[in-house]
Amino acid sequence: MTIQRSSLLTILCVLTALSSGLGLFDGVITLTKTDAVSETTRIKRTLSPRDTKNDPPAYFEDRASGDAPMPADPAVIRPLAFAGIVHNLLTLIGAALMFWLRRAGFWVYVAGVAVGIVLPIVLGGFSAFITTFGVFFSVIFAVLYWFCLPEMTRKPVEI
Repeated sequence: MTIQRSSLLTILCVLTALSSGLGLFDGVITLTKTDAVSETTRIKRTLSPRDTKNDPPAYFEDRASGDAPMPADPAVIRPLAFAGIVHNLLTLIGAALMFWLRRAGFWVYVAGVAVGIVLPIVLGGFSAFITTFGVFFSVIFAVLYWFCLPEMTRKPVEI
């Protein structure tokens, strides 16, 4: 008897694989090119007179610091990049296991989400909390994966 994966589980696993793969790529590049990342400056938007002529008045005031959201100190960037790599690696492994209908994948994924929330704060302090915003979507995905948990088994499944 073969068990089929639901469309929801398939879509969640594919989206997680894409997101985690991109996050791994970003983390590895950030970790290997930390000095270049720390030298990246914030580009301020300037409008030419031609652009502002027909635009309604803007009421937005940018109060972000020049370093937001990534700090300019390589000593802070490296641990945050490491935390991102660990988070994305665990969520990717968890999604792969869930794709093959393994229940253990859900717990690996949840561990990855927990690492993504806690590790940046531990390694970078509470000022690194802003880097955990992307993990918010992982929490939503964990809830959606939880709904798919009954279709996952503890034994390998032939598909």
